[in-house]
Amino acid sequence: MHKTERTDNPMWYTEAKMTRGTSKGRVRKRSVTAVFRSAALLIVLLCLAATTLACQSGPRVRWRTDGRCGPNFPLASRIPSECDPNSDRPCCSDYGYCGNSPSHCGCPDCIDFRNVIREPGCSFSLEGETGYMESPNYPNQYPTGRDCCYDITRPSRNYCGVQLTVENLDVGHGEEEGFCRRDWVTLPSCVPERGTRICGNTTGQNYQYLFQPGASAIRFVFHAGEASEGRKGFRIRYQLLTKCLGPYQTQLIPVTTIPGTTSAPCYTRITDTRGTVNTPYHPKKYPDNLDCVYEFIRSSQDVCGVRMQSVTFEMEPALMTIFGGACTDFLHLPSCGFVCGKVNFSWVVAYQPSATSLKFHFHSDEATGHTGFLINFEQVTQC
Repeated sequence: MHKTERTDNPMWYTEAKMTRGTSKGRVRKRSVTAVFRSAALLIVLLCLAATTLACQSGPRVRWRTDGRCGPNFPLASRIPSECDPNSDRPCCSDYGYCGNSPSHCGCPDCIDFRNVIREPGCSFSLEGETGYMESPNYPNQYPTGRDCCYDITRPSRNYCGVQLTVENLDVGHGEEEGFCRRDWVTLPSCVPERGTRICGNTTGQNYQYLFQPGASAIRFVFHAGEASEGRKGFRIRYQLLTKCLGPYQTQLIPVTTIPGTTSAPCYTRITDTRGTVNTPYHPKKYPDNLDCVYEFIRSSQDVCGVRMQSVTFEMEPALMTIFGGACTDFLHLPSCGFVCGKVNFSWVVAYQPSATSLKFHFHSDEATGHTGFLINFEQVTQC
């Protein structure tokens, strides 16, 4: 796992949990509206990294194209790769090669994937404007060691998002060191993914999330770890939304003109399979009062997500308010968490089922800018 170094208050703030604003007074000449809209539950992030989940928005491919396998040759999601059991090289040798000889299939540490028996999947397709997500066996103890998918279907493009209301929650131990570490409900199409995890025994909370452009559903994942804790799980009511209010609760993100150009909009349409994205004028300071959109175009449904790794990331540090932290300059996915300050990260953001693209939004306020970010990206077929 890529380890994130903590430097100068790396932080994220989750918009989905946002319930309160900040003081109406000016704070160091920062935008009142930016502070108000970004104020949220503060969590200090020690590690922003890709999280492995068995539920995918693309096909479940467990093997590499170069014939290597095992823990020393992981997939993009950093889980050990396998060999295709239906190919002519179904076995993984102790040296990490796929093949079909006795040295691939018969050694003590070899794995013949033709003999691997997999438990049936745990997937649910939920239809209708309202309904419920429930953990397996609810209200009895849920089973361990599995990931369950819940696809909430989008009947038409008239629906922009979904609201969740937690009616009953008894999952894991709650947050430990800032996020859920054992059992949780999460949204793989948000990053930082850890910021969307729901766990513990709280009820009554509301969350709102958006459909990505072209998406036919939004996918939630319930992760149950290996340890049995005798918990009853969850019952969460969902409701599809035709109105998604708020400046950062929409896919119709405002785009401003880049200062110093002949009216060039701060919009980047990304069709490449790999490359870099950056703030305007990086590594120089980015201009103030910017709203920029970086839209990744999904080339095919075989692509399941975008792997991203920061080269540099430096923005205005978060402001501390009486309600917690607030990002004034930030990078985020609409309806997901805000990232600001100085931070290193590596993550994979998933496309929702049938989505045609996903958008990131960069915002700066009227204060003096920082150097911004330079981020490597790759559109991947193995999530």
